[in-house]
Amino acid sequence: MEWRVNVLFLGVLALAALGLTPSGPVSALDPRDPSTRELADLEDALARDGHDVDLAQRLAERYLELDRPGLAVAALRAADPAVLEHPVVAHRLAQAYEASGRILDAEATARLALARCARALGTAHAPSGTPVPRHSCSARQHASLTMHEAALTHMVRWGVADPAHDPRSEVAYDLAMRRAHVAAL
Repeated sequence: MEWRVNVLFLGVLALAALGLTPSGPVSALDPRDPSTRELADLEDALARDGHDVDLAQRLAERYLELDRPGLAVAALRAADPAVLEHPVVAHRLAQAYEASGRILDAEATARLALARCARALGTAHAPSGTPVPRHSCSARQHASLTMHEAALTHMVRWGVADPAHDPRSEVAYDLAMRRAHVAAL
């Protein structure tokens, strides 16, 4: 009788162990996938040339697509500090902060990106006490940065802590889109 209980017990343990064994890849990044190789190439290229604004922006976009905002923040912070002077790269950093739930950092970074873009364009609400940035900014980028900064301002004002799970973040973007749409007309 005792040996039957032991066999049953071992069988249950074996089934439990099989249930705990991962059946698929343990990482979202499969090393055999060509997009993973592309990501590794972008990481290597930015590590070699930390001054390249385009590489920094593309790598941050890729990390955000993969839902890895912490890696986007780390990559942008590890690049040359001059890269973050570009308004679009600063915008990507603000997006990464937002996706990480760091709303106050996202708003401050978005506000800085917008000010740099406005200064480069010479708009009426551009800060006048700062030098003209080395990087250019288009009117389309300015509209996108304005919308993002407005949405983040609403979220901060409303106390949104986790934009991914708070329905007010969608309302904030709706309000910001309306303002951007009216401004575009």
